[in-house]
Amino acid sequence: KVIIDSIKQRWFATSSIFSAWGFPSFHTGIASSVTMMAWLEYGFDSVIFAIAFGFAMLIAYDAMNVRFESGKQAQCINEIKTEISEVFLSDKKTKKYSKSLTMYNLKERLWHTPIEVFGGMALWILFTLPLYYFFIIS
Repeated sequence: KVIIDSIKQRWFATSSIFSAWGFPSFHTGIASSVTMMAWLEYGFDSVIFAIAFGFAMLIAYDAMNVRFESGKQAQCINEIKTEISEVFLSDKKTKKYSKSLTMYNLKERLWHTPIEVFGGMALWILFTLPLYYFFIIS
């Protein structure tokens, strides 16, 4: 994510290290990598692979859906804060509170698109294969 954003912005994008969205989905990628390692090491019909696969699907679902709903809730809360701030601005007694209401808005973009999730899966699986064959097998 840092490399892609740095290329786009033409400088080292340190803010991307802790961002909760964008391409690729880091959490989904790591979960897919662990699942791939379990498949390569223990086989498709192992309990460890089944558990890893289940967790990877749960993380992918969370990245796309649960966090999407959280973003919609954050958007509603930010809208309510803006409306309350406008009411405070109209009243001279409460005008000083309006700045604190709008100063800290919740992040609204928390989720990943399906392309970001599946791209993260694909990149980390492709990264896992040489890692496994060059370091684990040899």
